[in-house]
Amino acid sequence: MRASQLLAAVPQGVRGLVERLEKLQEIAIALSAQHDLARLLDLILRECRALTNADSGSMYVREDIIQVNPQATAKDPTIHMVNPSLLLKVMQNDSLALPFKELRLRIDKKTIAGYVARSGEIVNLADAYNLPDDVPFSYDRAFDETSGYRCKSMLAIPMCNRDNDIIGVVQLINKKHDRDARLGSKEDVERQVAAFDPFDEELARALGSQAAVCLEKAKLYEEIEACFEGLVQSFTHALEKRNRTTYGHSLRVTEYAVAIARAINQEPEGAFEERFTEEEIKELRYAALLHDIGKISVPEAVLDKRNKLLDSEIDAIAYRFAYWKERLGREGKPNGHLDEWIALVRRVNVPTGMTPEDTRSLTQIASATFIDIDGQEKSLLTEREFENLAIQRGNLTMEERRQIERHIVDTWEMLKRVPWPRTVRRVPKIAASHHEKVNGDGYPWGLAGQDIPIGGRILAIVDIYEALTAKDRPYKPAIPVEKALKILDEEAAKGALDAEIYKLFKDRKIYMMFTDETGFVHGPRANAEPDAK
Repeated sequence: MRASQLLAAVPQGVRGLVERLEKLQEIAIALSAQHDLARLLDLILRECRALTNADSGSMYVREDIIQVNPQATAKDPTIHMVNPSLLLKVMQNDSLALPFKELRLRIDKKTIAGYVARSGEIVNLADAYNLPDDVPFSYDRAFDETSGYRCKSMLAIPMCNRDNDIIGVVQLINKKHDRDARLGSKEDVERQVAAFDPFDEELARALGSQAAVCLEKAKLYEEIEACFEGLVQSFTHALEKRNRTTYGHSLRVTEYAVAIARAINQEPEGAFEERFTEEEIKELRYAALLHDIGKISVPEAVLDKRNKLLDSEIDAIAYRFAYWKERLGREGKPNGHLDEWIALVRRVNVPTGMTPEDTRSLTQIASATFIDIDGQEKSLLTEREFENLAIQRGNLTMEERRQIERHIVDTWEMLKRVPWPRTVRRVPKIAASHHEKVNGDGYPWGLAGQDIPIGGRILAIVDIYEALTAKDRPYKPAIPVEKALKILDEEAAKGALDAEIYKLFKDRKIYMMFTDETGFVHGPRANAEPDAK
């Protein structure tokens, strides 16, 4: 039977009650569909007031402040101290526009809300100014005196979850005969306000029970969100603590990426095929923060490599050259070229680029031999030393470069094992596609065009830009913004980058977010990884 048919079948005198019960069912459905905690609390109070014709009301939520005992040991029964309290989260008033400020109450029997939270009993007062003699609580008139609003009838109900734990209190104030009346004076209050009746109590209690379940679910949802947020932040912090030369890189990339997503949303309809919801922006943000998480598996010697060889390795070569120079001198043989050679080794060890002459000279050094203290003939440079010093660009050997590139696959393998919520389920693919190129020349999977998620195409642009412009990179100086943009222009022209997204990045001057007056990106050691990364 439909609602209209049900109403027609009941006597006229009880139709109002049936309508309120039907409204209660509608409210329950609306509450169950709401996951945003702030909106849910506002909705609960608004609907409670509507059901009971309350002019005003407030909503308190229990909050447990958990403190860790710093002196606790494993012998102690608990390491946490829990201090419960009530936090005023919502306040509504149809007659007055009042500024809202969160208020914290102790859960004790001195206040009405505290008493309800402590005892679990409903408090129904015909007049808050004339309390029965046997109640332990009092009503503080300070708010009324300040605002000029007269609180008369009041109904306070506990919100209990499925375990019968009290998780909040709803206070309804001034039940009106006429729902649309405004209580602008004390005379209006005396004329319009009635006491809440037993049916109001039952409706409010029923709605409070339904709302408590929804509230607990929303708080759990919020806690899960906070947990994911904390884990993402912790993973990012752990990576940047491990690799201090890239400190700030992930955070900066994230800022750029989110700015591009919001700029896309501001473009005229049809300019971009995709728009970003707030959940999708959160998804992009998580992916940006975690795009390099696979570097945790890269050996530290490779991850923190500053020059082609370590200082200790250069010192060993210098000692070897000095030993051979001194021995040749004792034997009356020429040895001056060894000073030139060690100077060359020190110079090419810094990854600023190799000339053909540098390569020829280094090959000549590697082919030279010396006699060690055991009488064994050995090369002045070992194979490993020569391989590293002969690197033409950057400071990584081919094997080290492969290890760095492997971080993308490791990022994918790590993130795909996380049970991401449905709304951010694409985080692994977005994060692991920031080295893919629109023309298909990227890695590790060679994705092309629209096969690369839009978040991955955004990250590809900002990751390169941040890497080029970041200060204090150990293997080469930061590049001025204008020069970095020219490099990206070339990448976009040959189809490596998404041209439309890159154009927006330039046109909106998003690249200027962290730029100082010198034309360089500023910030706390915002270093990026070597070019392979």
